Amino acid sequence: MSQENNSATDPTHQALMDALAPCPGGYFAAMLISESVLCDTDVKKAMRVQHKLGNNKLLSTIFVELGMLTESDQRRLIRKHGTSFRIGELICELGYISLEQLQQAEQKLAVSPGKRMGEVIRELGLIDDRQLAQALSEQLNLPLVHVDIDTADRQLLRKFPVKFMRMHLTVPYEASETKVSIATANPINNNAIEEIERQLRKKAVISIAAESALLSMLGKLEAAGNKGEAHDQVAEVVDSILLSAIREGASDIHIEPMDDKTRIRLRLDGVLIHKMDLPPELAQRTIARIKVLAEMDISDSRRHQDGRFSREVGHVTADYRVSTYVTIYGENLVMRVLRSSGGLKSIEQISMSRGLLERFKHEALDVPTGVILITGPTGSGKTTTLYAAIDYLNRPTTKIITVEDPVEYIVPGIIQCSVDNTAGRSFDESLKSVVRQDPDIIVLGEVRDKKSAQVAVQAALTGHKVLTTFHTEDSIGGLLRLIDMGVETFLISSTVVSILAQRLIRTICPDCRQAYMPNKRIANLIGIDDVTLREHTFYRGTGCGTCYGTGYHGRTALHELLVLNEDVREAIIAHKSSQEVRQISCNSTDLLSLMEDGLYKVLLGLTTAEEVYRIAPRSPSHRSVEEIYTLMGHET
Repeated sequence: MSQENNSATDPTHQALMDALAPCPGGYFAAMLISESVLCDTDVKKAMRVQHKLGNNKLLSTIFVELGMLTESDQRRLIRKHGTSFRIGELICELGYISLEQLQQAEQKLAVSPGKRMGEVIRELGLIDDRQLAQALSEQLNLPLVHVDIDTADRQLLRKFPVKFMRMHLTVPYEASETKVSIATANPINNNAIEEIERQLRKKAVISIAAESALLSMLGKLEAAGNKGEAHDQVAEVVDSILLSAIREGASDIHIEPMDDKTRIRLRLDGVLIHKMDLPPELAQRTIARIKVLAEMDISDSRRHQDGRFSREVGHVTADYRVSTYVTIYGENLVMRVLRSSGGLKSIEQISMSRGLLERFKHEALDVPTGVILITGPTGSGKTTTLYAAIDYLNRPTTKIITVEDPVEYIVPGIIQCSVDNTAGRSFDESLKSVVRQDPDIIVLGEVRDKKSAQVAVQAALTGHKVLTTFHTEDSIGGLLRLIDMGVETFLISSTVVSILAQRLIRTICPDCRQAYMPNKRIANLIGIDDVTLREHTFYRGTGCGTCYGTGYHGRTALHELLVLNEDVREAIIAHKSSQEVRQISCNSTDLLSLMEDGLYKVLLGLTTAEEVYRIAPRSPSHRSVEEIYTLMGHET
């Protein structure tokens, strides 16, 4: 950013400011000068470039292309001064429409008295209502929310006529003792907001929502009213929370007591998203209701407890693993959502690249005996991959037996056991019994200690194939942890066939996906060289209603497959360091790291360099992009 000062009394400077007025993007450029972000000389240079291009590019675009301004600074400054922009200019500056499209909209607005620019741009089909909501959110610096009948306070909604809310595109969806949260698609000069405040005698907290989401919500409310539905409020709140988690694919539900409210958040794509707040009294009753369902002691709120329950909500049956943790404000409750059906994927659906998939199937899963480990931290998708492998191996001529805690997916044709300590089916007891059931393949939900590790190794030595999961950083870490558990190195080298390490990484939201230039330092750190950086197009999400403003929607997996060969086995027996074992594996087994798989998925446009840098363990790539493409089995 420039430190050069521009004098408002300088006639040359004033002439520049006057010349900027008619230029496309001139207002933003003048604002950059007034903030001392750019100097007069920078802006004059950009104006000359704009003139040569026939005035068909915004000045801000030229600033970024000339390296005078970063995209992140541009967006930050737009947010800072959002209320100073006219909505059409803002939508154009944010990249939702082109300069030519803005001019087209301005011409139509000139002959459409009484209409607003945002409305005109939508009618022309240049943006949808979610993009308009995102632009309004940035212009007014108000949060963007996704509202739905399942997470709103229906008693609050029924205090206002549906016709009133539909006419003003304004919906009060939750309230505390002093505040009411209002979602609106029409935040400017909205008399409905004042009316809601007056009737409820509460201060409004305004959020922006897409028009289609509000109309859909009101339609559902109207339909429910016509059916005369009436439910207990607490049961309704619990069901709405569970349904919201199921519909949005959440892995966990967090109910968190705070000083003056209880916050409810869902973990979506590995990140916690704030969904709603409950007043303390209702929250306590809600937590009590969940504890009853999970067969926990509701009379005891002074100690941590665990429980579980199964429930069908919205025609979807799921198991919920419940944990409470006593805090200074009361019980913090977390529910892990375990879908017992509908989540099973085939081996082709686990986002593994073609080259790795062929190796995993033919060099690991098809091997008749031995241990196959799937490793990664909690929430990395290990169980999904494990079940996909089971599905691949499930044949009429093969007997597969599992020991799981709990059974997460039901697979027809295999024998599944869910550990239950109260019924005498402990993990250790089940391990003893499973080998006497004449299995071909044994599946252990998790190697949790030395005993289960030894059972896996001994079963492999007696001619069984064993699949299991493990908590380690990467594939090499899986080998070293087995050694740390006390398993002899010669047993590891003779029984372990392969180790598959993985992570889940967020994918770019398709609704707000735009081209961008990654941060050079971060790109280099994950293995993208400067030549590749210049020659490829990279993408990111700018944030919209679909992705709750994060820029990401959904997740894919990163994989690191180590298939042991003689060189690696000898290194294990010789107690080589992890770095030495990794180097030997890379040289002799074509091991591709999690970071390299992340690099590959960035080049495919699935995710961003910043997300790979955030998720993947640090293991700098020494391979060229061409080598990685070849090993991944990339089809050109």
